[in-house]
Amino acid sequence: MGKTRHFSPKTKLEVVQRYAAGESPGALGREYSIRPTLVHQWAVAYRRLGIIGLRGMGRPSKAAALAEVAAPVPMVAAGGGDEDVARLALVTAARRIAALEQKIGQQALEIDFFKHALQHLETSCPPGRRPGTTASTPSSGRGRSGKAD
Repeated sequence: MGKTRHFSPKTKLEVVQRYAAGESPGALGREYSIRPTLVHQWAVAYRRLGIIGLRGMGRPSKAAALAEVAAPVPMVAAGGGDEDVARLALVTAARRIAALEQKIGQQALEIDFFKHALQHLETSCPPGRRPGTTASTPSSGRGRSGKAD
């Protein structure tokens, strides 16, 4: 059995756009060394989900996910009617919502962490030793009898 090859979404988009422009799946399959049915599968995935449909299996890296959210959604090569524009707008909105929900989740975790850290400090440190309180030092004169040493 051969090694599994992975194509970038950019390469898949190029194949899909050429297919939409009228090139045959057989010719594209020979050029890219892929099955013609794979060309058709990529085209269907792109029509349904846009560029997200061309992403590989599994969870994308943080950098790839952020780049995907920031990237403009390309228009469908053939047609580009109102239905396609509406679908692409929905995909873009869904990506933006997912990125914002991820950020909110991260901030909630950080708030929870610092809340527990503060509670731990408040219960484990004596009142005079808590962070933010001023400690008694020899130069302050506290605890002395007032006489010079």
